[in-house]
Amino acid sequence: MKRRNQKGFTLMELMVVIVIVAILAAVAVPLYINYVKDAQRTEAKGAIGAIITAQQAYFQQNPSTGYTSVMTDLNVDLTDVAHNWNITISSADANGFTVTATGSGAQTNGLTVTCVYTRGAAPVWTET
Repeated sequence: MKRRNQKGFTLMELMVVIVIVAILAAVAVPLYINYVKDAQRTEAKGAIGAIITAQQAYFQQNPSTGYTSVMTDLNVDLTDVAHNWNITISSADANGFTVTATGSGAQTNGLTVTCVYTRGAAPVWTET
């Protein structure tokens, strides 16, 4: 009897490896997607934080008018986040304001981060 020197993997071994890789991918992809969304929301929170700081400076310079709803009144540069987020200021008066970042990029579409700032109180954050 001649014996063949067989080298390589059997079909069953290859199928087991493919199943293991598929299970790992099924777990990893949703975690990665959530990680990306959390990073995008953090980007929006940073921009909103810059607006809060600019609003506080504006209020110190203009105490009689209070906070402003006009973005150009604030000395804040949001060019880094402008490609992913539309940021608006609403409900601005002497007691506080609301800042909303709405996703406008391909990865941030459908995301919204809102901060309600009231003078003398902690900011209230809402994420959807």
